[in-house]
Amino acid sequence: MFAAMTIWLTNRLGKRWRVSDGALGGQVERMFLIGVLGARLAYVAQHFSAYRPHILNAVFIWQPGYTPWAGFGVGFAYLGWLVWRRRVSLPQLRVIAFAGIPLTVLYVGSLATIGRFVPADRLHQGSQLPSVGLMTLNGRTVNLSDLRGRPAVVNIWATWCLPCREEMPMLSRTFATRQKGGLAMVGADLAEPARRVRQFLAPAPVRYPVWVDPPTVSGKKARSPSTGLFARTGGFAVPTTIFVDRKGIIRSIYVGKLTAAVLAIKLAGIGAKLSSP
Repeated sequence: MFAAMTIWLTNRLGKRWRVSDGALGGQVERMFLIGVLGARLAYVAQHFSAYRPHILNAVFIWQPGYTPWAGFGVGFAYLGWLVWRRRVSLPQLRVIAFAGIPLTVLYVGSLATIGRFVPADRLHQGSQLPSVGLMTLNGRTVNLSDLRGRPAVVNIWATWCLPCREEMPMLSRTFATRQKGGLAMVGADLAEPARRVRQFLAPAPVRYPVWVDPPTVSGKKARSPSTGLFARTGGFAVPTTIFVDRKGIIRSIYVGKLTAAVLAIKLAGIGAKLSSP
């Protein structure tokens, strides 16, 4: 949206001030595309140890993983090259500045205030992992607060969710290789009966524990703890994965199917180490 508004305003002002026939917007569009590419490449370079074994993940541009300041730097460097090569005149540069600077300030301000205007109970980076009572598939009472003291991954999922099913083998392999290094991992099923979850996992079990909602109380359905947890993350979509450090502080909440590279980056962010051989 930021890019589209800047391109539109640049074209309008260029025509109004008679310094462009509409082609100036194309130059600005290319500047944005090059900036986005630069932001992605900078992020991949910053986390190359995670991307190296899974280099194709680097081209999954629809997933989070950009360095905004690098993108701005590359984009402005390209603009400077256009001016040096006289493909953009100084009057046209003034139009770009007049359109782009206020919108850039608005964009940066928006990034700086993200998360400040959300409900008080919404979980976010820096929140304490909440106390949520759940149950193991064997009927034992457990709580998310039990995970504190170790780097932990809480994966909110459901049996009907295709992306959830697709990422489960990767999560299982990751837990198998890192649990001796101290990693805790839990699959928190979203409001499904334990029997359905057990039936789903029977032909394809996972190595990490799966927790479900407690059974009904006095014949009435109590408020679902897993639904409440999901709502506090924003309730956008499953899978939603919460990454927690040893102190019980949430370091990130990732919505959508994880890739191997993203998972490695998130695990590094909570201090999860590979198991010793």
